[in-house]
Amino acid sequence: MQNIHKRHWAYVFSLVGPLAYFSVYALWFPLLLIILCNFSRLINNFRTDGFRSLGIHAPYFFLPLLGIISASWAIVPSDAISTALKFSCYFIISILVGLILRRITDEEKRKIYLSAAIGLLVTFPVCLLDISLAGSISTPFKSSVYGVEYYYNRGAAITACLLFPLAIGLYRFKNKLLVSVFILLCLGMIFGLYMEAAKLAVIIGAIIFIIVKWQPKLFWPVVVIPLLITFVFPFLFLTPFSETQQCQLNNLKASAMHRVIIYQFGAKNVMKKPLLGWGMDASRSIPAGTDQTNKFKCKDADGFITERNFSSNLPLHPHNAGIQIWLELGLFGSVLLIFSVLLLIKRFKEDLSSDKELAALAATFCCAYTIYSISFGLWQSWLMFSMILTGGLVLTLHTREGRNLRTNNI
Repeated sequence: MQNIHKRHWAYVFSLVGPLAYFSVYALWFPLLLIILCNFSRLINNFRTDGFRSLGIHAPYFFLPLLGIISASWAIVPSDAISTALKFSCYFIISILVGLILRRITDEEKRKIYLSAAIGLLVTFPVCLLDISLAGSISTPFKSSVYGVEYYYNRGAAITACLLFPLAIGLYRFKNKLLVSVFILLCLGMIFGLYMEAAKLAVIIGAIIFIIVKWQPKLFWPVVVIPLLITFVFPFLFLTPFSETQQCQLNNLKASAMHRVIIYQFGAKNVMKKPLLGWGMDASRSIPAGTDQTNKFKCKDADGFITERNFSSNLPLHPHNAGIQIWLELGLFGSVLLIFSVLLLIKRFKEDLSSDKELAALAATFCCAYTIYSISFGLWQSWLMFSMILTGGLVLTLHTREGRNLRTNNI
């Protein structure tokens, strides 16, 4: 049985596509299988290097440690502690998965890329069939207040993050035509669904890929600049929009206007506790966050004046990583988050040798950054699981030639 696991564990990645679209919260399952099927590999690694390979990752736990400490001033202390502990578990899982994927063979990599691609390609037709049947397949399991097309938005976001490392990995082992077809089908799903963040993420990622592939020395600027923008993002929304500006943005896209209202409310509350924030995962509990936003009047396309109204000031989370980290953990949390991200990217970069691999890393980071900036919450479990799997694919892009294997670069 153990030999079967060793030979075929890489096919676990075929589950990523179906789970991303149909059961996103079950993305922990392939991670668990990867660890269980390679348990002996992990044991051998620890026997060889002791726990040094784990101890080197201690800096990643500074942020969840601050989250635990924040329970002493958090609005809901239990939320701060539980989220911090979950976040620590995500780090432990990612470290274990990284230790495994850094030492796999080229044959295992080939199976990973192929099975992950097949999993996505098999999933796409089922999604399209479900949409054409007005949700007959998915509705018995999950209803969406926005329509069946929106039900698959999380899958589109995950596909956007997986696209670049998976395409480069396939390119290494398969012919160019197959890779081109795979990319086109992924883009068809991303741009065919109602997930603006995924569309924007792929566009930005493609631009970044071209830039870094053309000029590898621009790698760090395209990584650092977005993080600096995240750092100052709340301060960009301290000045309220005029009613005219609100109407213009609302007429352009109502959801964008609601985002601005959320950002302005979040930025205002950031300034109330700028150093330590309101406590980890306190976004859902910020005073007046669930209150309905102020109403304002706008002229529609036909010239009629209508009253505009949105749901709440802060629905569960700010839909922006920069505002959320400032709001919950303040200046100290923002610095620790940026430090953790830069340290992770630095260690990824040390493992990658070719310009294509570096470009894929930069593009994947920018995809994830875009999605975290305008869509989902910072601590959402399914997004964390998908990021671990995405990071694992990036990690497999390394080549053994011209590179020393180090257990401390994950």
